[in-house]
Amino acid sequence: MQIAQWLGLLAASSAVTGVLAYRLGRRRLADLADQHRRLQQQAAENESLLQAYALGAVLIRTLDGTITHWSAGCEALFGFDAKAAVGRKVQELLSTRFPPGGLRTVQEELVRRGEWRGELRHRQRSGDALVVASHWALRRDPLSQTPIGVVELHADASMLKAAEAALRAEEARLLLAQEVAGVGIWEWDPGTDLFAWTPEQYGLSRDPTAPPTERSLEAFLTCVHPDDQGRIREATRQALATGEYDVEFRLLRSTQDKAWEARWLSGRGRRMPAPAGKLGPILGIHMDITQRKEAEARQELLMREVDHRAKNALAVVQAVLRLTKAETPEAFGQAIAGRVSALARAHTLLTKSQWSGASLTALIRGELAPFVPSTAMPRVSLSGPELTVAPVVAQPLSMMLHELATNAAKYGSLSVPDGTLQLSWSVDFEADRLVLQWTERGGPPVTGTAFAEGFGSRMIRATIQDQLGGTVQFKWQPEGLTCSVVLPMRRSLTRSLAKANEN
Repeated sequence: MQIAQWLGLLAASSAVTGVLAYRLGRRRLADLADQHRRLQQQAAENESLLQAYALGAVLIRTLDGTITHWSAGCEALFGFDAKAAVGRKVQELLSTRFPPGGLRTVQEELVRRGEWRGELRHRQRSGDALVVASHWALRRDPLSQTPIGVVELHADASMLKAAEAALRAEEARLLLAQEVAGVGIWEWDPGTDLFAWTPEQYGLSRDPTAPPTERSLEAFLTCVHPDDQGRIREATRQALATGEYDVEFRLLRSTQDKAWEARWLSGRGRRMPAPAGKLGPILGIHMDITQRKEAEARQELLMREVDHRAKNALAVVQAVLRLTKAETPEAFGQAIAGRVSALARAHTLLTKSQWSGASLTALIRGELAPFVPSTAMPRVSLSGPELTVAPVVAQPLSMMLHELATNAAKYGSLSVPDGTLQLSWSVDFEADRLVLQWTERGGPPVTGTAFAEGFGSRMIRATIQDQLGGTVQFKWQPEGLTCSVVLPMRRSLTRSLAKANEN
């Protein structure tokens, strides 16, 4: 009975063992299948990596530089096939140029860090230069960790270097344009109250050679003309409120002789975006507009001067109309036309010189030309230095010469074929005098009564004595009229001549 029980127990145990073995076998097979799938997946990934590795510009070399592997990517990049490259030294094959410090410095960093990154200059098989971005990795023996070789990965950086060169050229042109145009770029952060200035902005500041130690708005305002500081404060307030900065102001700066000058600047800017709850910085420019402001001031002064001269000319014309007398309307018209023409000729000379003055010789010839034909010019003698009379003297002097020439043509030496006219002028610097001498000879006998009491003589005395502060003297001699005019030299001639005499 006991034997039968033991046999039964043994049979049951064998059945259980078989079931367990079956189950364990199935699980083992499942694990092996899963491992197989993972291995297949890893193999596929390795295959992709190997293909990418082959396409990349990768080479493997020994420590002394001898190439042991040359990828298809290296063939495409450098132009040498694997047969021509393997077994040769890399530096010799590619004529490598290393960065400052040379190969020795690169090797030291490679050994110390296990890798090196940088730019190298190679030469392709065609002879063309090539800039590459290189990454070197040190290979070590798995067991001893002793260095056994180097893996080099290269990428063409020529286009990147060309783009960098173009960017530097653009930056250089921009800086040159800023310098030529007098433009400074700046950025102000209202949150920190700090300015960031370009070098051109420093050039516009109080002392171009010394950047400010403080970069706050208040520090910048110390460079601004006191009368314009309020404009800057209002402009920055408007920029924070509306996003637009627009102002013109005067900036104080020192000159080479340590003096101070005010330069006009035009400021334009815009508030930049910022995270919610914060004020964005204001980015803008300051441009030197001093020349424009000076031109505007000169234009305004010129407009006032033109207005003043126009009123004076109209007043003279009005006086000519009121005082001119003639026996017939035709004679009246001729007299008026002649006197107005004298004003116009003087005005033309001044306009050609931009109202800086008029040549005395040109002024005299212009007033004598209507009365003396070119064939009769030898009868007229002109002598004196080349002088430029001031604008305030040119028109009165032309009117005086016109009246004298008109009288000479009607009653004096220019009214007869044998008459002569001598006109001379000189400058006495010590006595501060400009002297003009009008001398007629060979004309009909004159008493001077008509001219002395007419408009011409009254006009000459009024302009020479009252307007120009000079003196005039008429002498009616039997042989002809003599008129002596003396004018203050400093008032009558241009400043350049007076200043040249002082020197």
